[in-house]
Amino acid sequence: MSRGSFQIRVDASSLVQGIDNNVQRQLPYIQATALNNTAKQAQSALKAAMPQYFDRPTPYTLSSTRITFATRAKPVATVGYKDDSFKGTPATKFLLPEVDGGTRNVKRIESLLRGKGLLPYDMYVVPGSAAQLDRYGNFSRGQYSKILAQLQASRDRTQNETKASRGRKRRNPSTDVRYFVGRPGGGRMPLGVWARYQFAHGYAVKPVLLFVKAPRYAARFPFDQIVADVVDANLSANVAAAFALAASTSR
Repeated sequence: MSRGSFQIRVDASSLVQGIDNNVQRQLPYIQATALNNTAKQAQSALKAAMPQYFDRPTPYTLSSTRITFATRAKPVATVGYKDDSFKGTPATKFLLPEVDGGTRNVKRIESLLRGKGLLPYDMYVVPGSAAQLDRYGNFSRGQYSKILAQLQASRDRTQNETKASRGRKRRNPSTDVRYFVGRPGGGRMPLGVWARYQFAHGYAVKPVLLFVKAPRYAARFPFDQIVADVVDANLSANVAAAFALAASTSR
């Protein structure tokens, strides 16, 4: 069993005794049906529990679990996290630290800033007061893109800002925010990505991303316990229901 997943099995030995041959031939079906129905209930319970443990979980987070269904040949159902993603970060990377505790994985922007030598390899980023957050509390992709473009750190080099491309833009001194990495205030302010706002009579700086030592998470999402509770509460009833259906349709 891989980490971040929970296998559901059923002890079929108690079913074999006292059933006729016709129903006994349907035993693989009974097992697979009961296991799969229980797995679906466990997946629903995980989704329902997430808002209790995560602040405003996104639809992507709420749909981050997956089921490997039991078959007649393999009577084991597995509930776990999706370990691949066409877009975004796989759930096994961003949710497992919440389940097990420990250091979180490196984010894309951290990897890009490290690649440019702007972020020390033993540090991570957290939002500052000038960070633009969406309704789920996540950092704005638009602001990320502007930061990476200005710092020449975009993965696609054509997205990086150049003197020529900046010169072609119609500039408004009050809204043309410039991003830089450093310690403003003569080194008194913390290291990070800062926004510089130009005004008619001066400028101001505010922190967008602060560089911090590796953040550690305490285990807080009881994935295994939630699934185990569902199994304890429902597996026997699901087996009985599948058994009854098999008995009613046996010939």
